[in-house]
Amino acid sequence: MSKIFCNLSEPGLLAAVERNFAEEMACFGRNLPGAILHQDDELTWFITGPTGPNGVLLTCFERREASYIDARIEEMLAHFRSHQVLDPGWRVGPTTQPADLGTYLERHGMVHRASMSCMILDIASARNVTATPSGLEIREVQTLEELQAKCEVEKIGFGATEMMARYYYLTYKTSGFGAGKHWHHYVGRQQGKAVAVAAVLLHQGVAGIYGVATLPQVRRQGIATAMMQHVIGAIGQLGYAIATLSPSDMSEAIYRRLGFENYCQLHHYRISSPEEHR
Repeated sequence: MSKIFCNLSEPGLLAAVERNFAEEMACFGRNLPGAILHQDDELTWFITGPTGPNGVLLTCFERREASYIDARIEEMLAHFRSHQVLDPGWRVGPTTQPADLGTYLERHGMVHRASMSCMILDIASARNVTATPSGLEIREVQTLEELQAKCEVEKIGFGATEMMARYYYLTYKTSGFGAGKHWHHYVGRQQGKAVAVAAVLLHQGVAGIYGVATLPQVRRQGIATAMMQHVIGAIGQLGYAIATLSPSDMSEAIYRRLGFENYCQLHHYRISSPEEHR
């Protein structure tokens, strides 16, 4: 079991946060039928198939010679191609080695697609900013039926495809969830209907919060804030002191009010399309 971090100043926390985010995606490679997850001292990558999510999640090349780094990148991209994966992703984070890996990736036809902000919270300093909206009941998912309802809200809230919703359901199902597991899922209901969801991943000594979503018709009623306050409390009850998440433009203000602060960024590279060369 990984050391549980107790405060924001502890050495190794930055790497732990980055690895928690990597684990969320690594679960696809570990749990989807026919998928592949590979982890060694230099690379963590996964493949789910030609049309699914695929990519390199962590990079720490032991040698710094440019020729070695170029060869390893080309070897990795060739491996993706051998599995008919033509547009793999490659994540670059604060502990990536070499630090200028993005420059190397661009030389191999990859382009920077997006940057993802990571926020962090010391649970002990979380702020209680709102009362639970009337009629909202929040409970942890215990059954596959409840998990299915949770994934349906997640799909609608994020506008995900049926395929991706299915991937998440299968991954959560196979990973296991609840007491004694790394994944914990939460559903908020009004009048018996699931309207808001969130998930927690306990990994590398920190609690990653993922998939916070509210149905469009009940937004701006304090439900998302109430869900987050419940999840923060649950993380503390699970014995964890540090929470991390990646906000959307819509949710960032909520997280700041609760006490989350900017911590680091993850950068996403993908193979460039032919149109980008015109």
